[in-house]
Amino acid sequence: MISINMIPSKRIKDLMLDLSVLKRVSPQAKVVEAVKLLDERRQSGCLPFLLVVDEVGNKEEILGKLSIDDILAQMEPSTMKMEELPIFWQSQFWEECEDILQKTTDSIMSPVKHVIHQSATLIEAVHLMNSGGVDWLPVVERENVVGILFKEDLFNEVLAAAQPKDDELSDDPS
Repeated sequence: MISINMIPSKRIKDLMLDLSVLKRVSPQAKVVEAVKLLDERRQSGCLPFLLVVDEVGNKEEILGKLSIDDILAQMEPSTMKMEELPIFWQSQFWEECEDILQKTTDSIMSPVKHVIHQSATLIEAVHLMNSGGVDWLPVVERENVVGILFKEDLFNEVLAAAQPKDDELSDDPS
């Protein structure tokens, strides 16, 4: 059993990913450019997503994020009845590809729904993500975005809580 006194009081700033390591793309960039950037990130072992960032004066404004999931979600052939789809399946895929690749990143991105302060608690992040149906949150300090928090970061803390602590391990080999 985990004692409440054993749990460190981590804050969002302890888990967030620093903005300096994140790749950015313009909201006016074509999806075809973003696909190539996403593939580069995936091939290099980085997180396969891009921040969609607008330059406002000398400041960046994060409008959203673009991921492989965002691209594939836009390719759903919703204009046809499911009974008709198998007949057109192969050509429909390539038509959807051609269509999506010409769109701009801001038209298919996951927009920012909520932000969280870097001094907020982990349970606040869980609440915002669950209530907003998002898997990431921009992290702010004053009015500046300083990082990004992902659901995976929170899950890693759940995983850490599930690991036996040193004082819980027994030296008894039987």
